[in-house]
Amino acid sequence: MFKKILFGTCLTEYCDHVFNFALNLARENDARLWIYHGLGPGTSTEDIKKAAAGRVAEAYVQKMKSSGFTNYMINVSDGDVVAGLVKLARDARIDLLVMGTSTHTPLEIAEAAQPGKLGPTATETLLAAPCPVLVVPPSMIPGLAKG
Repeated sequence: MFKKILFGTCLTEYCDHVFNFALNLARENDARLWIYHGLGPGTSTEDIKKAAAGRVAEAYVQKMKSSGFTNYMINVSDGDVVAGLVKLARDARIDLLVMGTSTHTPLEIAEAAQPGKLGPTATETLLAAPCPVLVVPPSMIPGLAKG
């Protein structure tokens, strides 16, 4: 069903869990997985972008390769994160965009997951994306599930 999946990451521990979900979807659908990391507005040089791409690779590539998954692309850009996600989704004709609810999500068992709280990037992406957006809630993180 989904042959091109885009995963947006901010390289947090929460995004590691969202990545696992996106990777499983890509494997199950025999899909290509694009991994996007936006640096945000401001001036960034090619060296900064290259270093950020290295951090993305360090966070995710070994896990993909160790599971035999090699159909991926890493994209890093500066500027507005939502605009970058939407542009990549449109240009690559992405079938599904996968992301978390916010860059700050409770990861400690003692913290309560706040239902209904989406960060500005998730909210704006939901409204602007040219494809379906799957938002992985904090309740799907092991240890935070309620009930």
